[in-house]
Amino acid sequence: MKTLRRYWETHNGETSPLLQIRDYLRSKESPVETSDVKVLAQQVKLPEATVRGAVSYYADLHDSKDSIRVCQGTSCILAGADQLYEQLQKSSKCKAAYCLGYCDRSPAVLDAQERLLFDKQAQALADGQLEATVEPPQLSVRCLAPEPIVTRRAGDDYSQLEKARSAGAYSAWFKALEGNPEDILSTLERSGERGRGGAGFPTGQKWRSCAEAKEEPRYVIANGDEGDPGSFIDRVLMENDPHGIIEGMLLCAYAVGASQGIVFIRSEYPKAITRMQEAIDQARAAGILGSEATFPFEISIFPGMGSYVCGEETAMLNAIEGLRGEVQIRPPYPTQEGLYGKPTVVDNVETLVNIAPILDKGAEAYSALGTRDSSGTKAMCLNHGFARPGIVEVEFGTTLRELIEEAGGSANGKPLEAVILGGPMGSLLLPEQWDVPICYELMAQQGIELGHGSLVALPEGTDYRVLLEHWLKFMRDESCGKCVPCSLGSQKAWHLVRDRIHQPECRSQLERLFEVMEQGSLCAFGQYMPEAMRQMIQYFGDRIFQ
Repeated sequence: MKTLRRYWETHNGETSPLLQIRDYLRSKESPVETSDVKVLAQQVKLPEATVRGAVSYYADLHDSKDSIRVCQGTSCILAGADQLYEQLQKSSKCKAAYCLGYCDRSPAVLDAQERLLFDKQAQALADGQLEATVEPPQLSVRCLAPEPIVTRRAGDDYSQLEKARSAGAYSAWFKALEGNPEDILSTLERSGERGRGGAGFPTGQKWRSCAEAKEEPRYVIANGDEGDPGSFIDRVLMENDPHGIIEGMLLCAYAVGASQGIVFIRSEYPKAITRMQEAIDQARAAGILGSEATFPFEISIFPGMGSYVCGEETAMLNAIEGLRGEVQIRPPYPTQEGLYGKPTVVDNVETLVNIAPILDKGAEAYSALGTRDSSGTKAMCLNHGFARPGIVEVEFGTTLRELIEEAGGSANGKPLEAVILGGPMGSLLLPEQWDVPICYELMAQQGIELGHGSLVALPEGTDYRVLLEHWLKFMRDESCGKCVPCSLGSQKAWHLVRDRIHQPECRSQLERLFEVMEQGSLCAFGQYMPEAMRQMIQYFGDRIFQ
């Protein structure tokens, strides 16, 4: 850890307050006391109330370092992870994780030594019989598009600089240095590329907004806080193609005039943190990064602290500054007033990996892929419930049915009753809805959320009451607490389903709560989660409330 810490600097050469707080608390073996808050406040130069709020907010600050993390994401719950969690609790320190990013191999466990365990290995750990780990099932990366773009280096380990460069990494960067920032901005705008994190905002428009902001310095942040249970493309890219992410950040920095970048990676992805740091070190040693590079640019890593909502960009900025990971009201947007009030581009990992291929291919060639409204390709993540799980890159315009058929239907051979698209904030879709093209606009017209592009199979026999209770528990646990309708509404709804599911008024009370959450919540988490649960009740309510 000591070799990494010197690069975890986020502002004026000072380590982030939150990281200082984390290190202080990890050095203690006793609970946090008032005297600790006073010491920390002086150390990080923040008010005591601010420090107390941060300490109370982040789950990782209260967990033992030797805890076993049991994935409680949707895919793992469907694979029996809740029972596995109960078994492990009898003999070990455990914590729930949303999620570990191995939805194609559920259930997944990360032990105290950060070894990944799956299925029989995880069960052996629960039974106290685990002697050695074996190689887990291999990830399957496939492409249905005319050519792979996002996944061109995702199916193998390209984390070493020499191998990555032999496969094209940094070629677009060195070519871009021969031109000017406007070339990058105009190419991105013409390409029509949109952010892959769920909102689908045009990337070129976002970058230009930051480039034209008058304040300095400017920042570039890679959002690796992928947390939608069912999605794992960002984890795979950070582990297998970290130089592709660095190249995307360099191109963004050159385009907007930034000198510092941060990769925010969720703590549930320890291998991704290690791989990204190694790649940063390699790029710095090669003169690609650093103050002595042709274009001076530094990148540091910021590890998340166990908050799902920190995947939202303004909550993430708060975390980096040492505050609670609560969502901020917009406008102003981060491109105008972001990190420390300065112009900031926040792009998710998949978005950044697209940039170099767009510049290599040219705007016209890239925009020729996909649909009029959604150009290029999308990496779709298929969970263990499919016969052929893994990552499938598709051209926008491909239908969900084509993707599901390529995946071979369900893993257990039973007919699929439905699929979950885009995680808990996405959509639950019946077979008659699968002919919709994968496209932001065409899906939006039908009230369908693409989200991060995850797909979870729901075969015949799925227990939808368990699934509904799981989603409500997830919402209760992960709400940042800023909005009363979201934080208290989710708690009330969870208690209703857990304790009063058989009462006649339960269904109508849930619907009223969902309406309050949607109308009164500040961010997409509270606004969008109720819709998928409402769809579940609409389609399978007779089995939930029986």
